[in-house]
This record gives sequence, C-alpha cells and structure tokens, in this order.
Amino acid sequence: MSAPTYSISRTLQDFKTKIKSLKELDVANQKTFSEKKITTGQFHLLTEAIFFNAYRDYENFLHEVFMQYCMEYKTLDNKTVKSFLKPVDFIHAESLVKSSMRFLDWTSPGTVVERSETYLSRGFPIKEVYSSNFEALSQYKKIRNHIAHNSAESLLEYISVVKAYKGTNPITVPSPGEYLLFSDKKDPTKYLLLTFFDNLTTIAKKIAHG
Repeated sequence: MSAPTYSISRTLQDFKTKIKSLKELDVANQKTFSEKKITTGQFHLLTEAIFFNAYRDYENFLHEVFMQYCMEYKTLDNKTVKSFLKPVDFIHAESLVKSSMRFLDWTSPGTVVERSETYLSRGFPIKEVYSSNFEALSQYKKIRNHIAHNSAESLLEYISVVKAYKGTNPITVPSPGEYLLFSDKKDPTKYLLLTFFDNLTTIAKKIAHG
C-alpha cells in the first residue's frame, strides 16, 4: 500500500503548526507555575516533555523531507534535488534508505550529514544546513538523549552541555527541564527552550527552501 501523498510545503507547515502548539503549551505552563498551581519539579518535568515532543516532531519532519528529496522533490525555492536512488514512492524510498537497519537514526547530526552525502548529490540541501548548525544540533541531541535514557552515559554527555553554557563544571547539575529555562546568553530576553524552538524552526525552513 502506498504512503499518503506528501509535499515539502505541507511537511514544513505541519511541523510549524506543532511547534506553535508546543509554544502555547509552554506559555500555559508558565502561567500555571506563576500562579503556584504546580511545583517547581512539576514545571521542570513539563518543560522536558515539551522539549522532547518538539524534538520528536523535528525528527519526523526531517524523515519525511529526506524521503521526499530522495524522490527528487524540488525545494520550496524551486531548486532541483538530485538523488542517487530511484524509488517509486515514499515507502520504497524509506525501504531503500533503511536497508537492513532496524530503524533510522535522525538524532545524530553526523549520521544525517553522512546519509545526505550517500543518497543526495552533494548532500543538497541538507548537508550545508547541518554543517552550519552542527554544534547546536549536537547539544540538542545530548539533552534529548538524557531526557529519554537518564543513564550514566547520557548524563556525562548532558553535563558537557551544561559546562559549555556555564564555562565550568557545574557544582550541581540542573535537570534538563531546569536548564532549558536558563536565560539565553546571546539573547537574555529568551530562555533556552524558546531559542531551541526558534533554531529548530529556522533549520527546518532552510532545509525545506534549500
């Protein structure tokens, strides 16, 4: 059975709509917390959940767009994409890219760059966007993994993110939810979760427009 009909514009719009909804949820959580209707711990957990869902929505966006580019869909700026594959539809493209793997990893920037180089000529339009946002995407992956796994290994990776923010090893390690509410040093009017929303949306737009 064939997959539903996709388009780059619809995939991008669906992602932007989901991010907008999560932003609204964050605003509601901020209000609830300010009214002392939830505890600090609950607020941090809700913030983690919002981040995790936004990251998952981005993974789904990237997955769908990548397969469309493997089918040589043009970018939103009408730029031609050359694929080394010749799939007959979305499901076939997914099967070819997946090959013998159980699942496709969309969280690792290095893996995404390598995959774009393997299946798309010059890695266009994904490689350049990922290369210029590699550090931020790598940090988001580490935060995501620690929320998902909470293991000793993920903790060490997550601590490196906090260290990069503070400029030194933290005496106490904030939870991901607490960390995401820290002020953005480049724009103190925002906290890190809001910057994350903005960066993901910008990256998605660049990938879609080429």
